[in-house]
This record gives sequence, C-alpha cells and structure tokens, in this order.
Amino acid sequence: MLESLENLKLFQKSYDFYKWIYPILKDFPKSERYTLVEKIHDTLLSFISKVVEARKVEDKNRILKQADAELEKLKVLMRLSKDQEFISMGQYRKASEKLDELGKMLGGWMKS
Repeated sequence: MLESLENLKLFQKSYDFYKWIYPILKDFPKSERYTLVEKIHDTLLSFISKVVEARKVEDKNRILKQADAELEKLKVLMRLSKDQEFISMGQYRKASEKLDELGKMLGGWMKS
C-alpha cells in the first residue's frame, strides 16, 4: 500500500509540473511552438504516461527506466530553453528543482 501511495505522489507531482509549465510554454516564441515546445510537451506527457503505465504492469523496471530516460530528456530541453533565453533563470531553477524531485521519487520507486 505504501508503494502505491508513493507512486500516486509521483504521478501528482508530475501532473502538477505539467500544469505549472504549460503557461510558460505558451510564452515561447511562435517559431518554437512546433519544435522545442512540442518536444517538451510530448516528453513530459510521455513521462506521465510511463508513470501511470508502471503502476499497472508487473514488469515495472523496464517502464521505469523509460520514464527515467524521458525525465533526463526533459532536463536537457529545459536547459536548452534557458540557454536560448526562452525561460528566465528563475523559471529554469524552479523547473530544475521540480524535475530533480521527480527524479528522486522515481529513483526511490525503482529501488523498491
């Protein structure tokens, strides 16, 4: 039961990150809407999807590794967004903190 509650927290935190980042993505330049914004959007939704899927399958390890890869991609995409000045340093720091927290939660699930 405890494992399922922790996994539910991971889902909720990732869902909350999506709600937080969505308005920020809308402020990216129009030229990035079908490139970087779409990539961030798709990668984040893929991560959330993997979290949901892992809660329902027996072979969780494979799915959790895929979720971890999606999370790493998100970190790179957020760094690129900062370097291109599409997000502020403050937004980047907050995103990094949130993604690090998701990573710790995911790592804990992977170890259990």
